[in-house]
Order: sequence, then C-alpha cells, then structure tokens
Amino acid sequence: MKKLLVLFVISISTLVVNAQNQPKDIIDKFFNLYESNGADDALDYIFSTNKWMKNSQKSIDDLKYKLKGTIELIGEYYEYHHIVTRTISGHLELHSYIVKYDRQPLRFSFLLYKPDKLWRLQNFQFDDNLDTELEEAAAAYRLDENIIDN
Repeated sequence: MKKLLVLFVISISTLVVNAQNQPKDIIDKFFNLYESNGADDALDYIFSTNKWMKNSQKSIDDLKYKLKGTIELIGEYYEYHHIVTRTISGHLELHSYIVKYDRQPLRFSFLLYKPDKLWRLQNFQFDDNLDTELEEAAAAYRLDENIIDN
C-alpha cells in the first residue's frame, strides 16, 4: 500500500510540474511579477528558467537598465495583450506581446525552448517598432494586385 501511495504522489507531482511548465505559464508568471514587483524581478524570474543564463549576468543587467530607461520615457503602464505565437516542432516557441504604456506601446518577445522535458527561456527582447512594422505591412507593394486595381 505504501509503494502504491508513493507512486501516486510521484505521478501527481510530475503532472503538476509539467502542467506548470508550459510557455504560457512561464509568461503569465513573468507578467504577474512585472505588474506587481516591476521589470527587474520579472526579468530575474524569466532568465532563471534557463541555467545557462547565469553566465550572461552582464547582458541581463544591461537589458534591465535599457528597459528601465525606456519605461521612464513612455509613461504609465496599462496592460499587455498577446500578439502572436509561432512554433517549430513543438520544442521552440516565439511569443510576442504588446505592452501598453501611455506614450507608446512596447513589444516583448519571448523565445522559449524545450530541449527535453522542461521549457525555458532562450531569448527575451523588447522594442518599440510596432508602428513601423504596421506601416510596412500596409505598404502598397504588399497588397494584393486585385485590391490595387479595383
């Protein structure tokens, strides 16, 4: 009976760990920290999902400094919304979010990688190029010929 109980507990704990280690869960926790504790804590968390990032602390600190400076220029934070997710073979996912501020939006991009059983951050970027990309997407040469001719 004890062996059965131990196996049951191990099985349940494995399911809980796997259920909590989905890209969306990682990103949700990032944004919860972002909204409650600020960008530094959120970035510390997301980079902690990848043990290989410990060797990149200088780059992480530079990113924190750059994000903090950008946030100071764009005013009050409002909310975030999912833009798009792209996946390669179920092991590499890019998640893009619009992060709304008073002056202008930012885009946060999370590249997550699952080499074995657990997802982890592979790369994080932010930028303010959404308006430029939207204008580019609407450029005449990108439009369907039938729309232009009519």
